[in-house]
Amino acid sequence: MDEGRRFPDDESVKLIELQAAGLYPPVAGDRHVLLRWFNGMEGSHTYTQVIHLTGGPGNYAFLTPSIKRHSEESRRLNTFYPLGLYTRAQRDQIISLASSIRFNRRSTVNDCLVWMRDLLEAMVAVGLLHKATFDVLDAQIPLKKRVRESSDGVPSAN
Repeated sequence: MDEGRRFPDDESVKLIELQAAGLYPPVAGDRHVLLRWFNGMEGSHTYTQVIHLTGGPGNYAFLTPSIKRHSEESRRLNTFYPLGLYTRAQRDQIISLASSIRFNRRSTVNDCLVWMRDLLEAMVAVGLLHKATFDVLDAQIPLKKRVRESSDGVPSAN
């Protein structure tokens, strides 16, 4: 059965966290990031709604809703940054903002860190996230800035 149907979002107020892969920023390479909130539990696994850009260089996609199973090991191996408590209407607004973030699915330079920066900046702009919280996330993860690229996803000259 589809996990989204088994563990749908509800009307309760929920903590949204930004999850960054690993316990520390990598010396080289990228760090996958996503937004998540709790939707349910089964045994020792939690089911969370996830907002993120999937895929990899040259093949990105945004799919919603996305419900993922997480174990306690996931909590030990990744870093979590609390964004705050959000109502269902605010979570729906975040999903709408995420759906509106423009990205080139064939990009080889603008990845999930750039997409997440764009989403968090949009959240700041509409009052869903404090600028000070964004600044902490930007410094600690760190988030990447968009690089100008051609339509085929390759960096272009300014």
